[in-house]
Order: sequence, then structure tokens, then C-alpha cells
Amino acid sequence: MDNSDKGQQKSRWDWLPKAMPNVARLMAEKRKEFGDAHVNECWKRGVVQQEPGWLFAREGGISIGMPWDAMADIALWQITRTQGLLVMRPPEAKP
Repeated sequence: MDNSDKGQQKSRWDWLPKAMPNVARLMAEKRKEFGDAHVNECWKRGVVQQEPGWLFAREGGISIGMPWDAMADIALWQITRTQGLLVMRPPEAKP
């Protein structure tokens, strides 16, 4: 692919809003609360790099990210098949 195609390249995560609409909504709320840079960092570290402690989401039978020890049992909870669960590391407090 040459550089002229870069603007039209699809994200490998573009399926998420349709497959996990409640998680997509929760992610949008976190973007408003924490800002794009923090959410992007959590996504990169928790979903792409699979580091525990950054981001974990589940909706229906789909899970993304990496649960961490403190919330491993919660990651298995599923009340309804349309329930969205999003656990994300909060930003560090600024001194």
C-alpha cells in the first residue's frame, strides 16, 4: 500500500462499536472524563500489548484487553448478554 491509501485504511478495531455497542458507549464516556491521550494509552497497553492493569472490556461473549488480579473475578461476571463492562486504569493524580 502506498501513502495515498493511508487516509482510507480501516482500523483493525472498527468492528468494536457494532459488536460491543455498550462498551463503545462506555469508552466514549471515558474519553470525555479522562481525555483521548489517556484512553489511547490504556487501549495500547491493555488491548494491543496485553498488559494487565490497563484496560479490560467485555460484552456478550466478546472480551478485549487483559484483566488483572484485583478484578479477575469481576471479568467473569455477565448479568445479561448485552451488558457492557469496561475497567480502565484511572489517570495518575497530578501533584
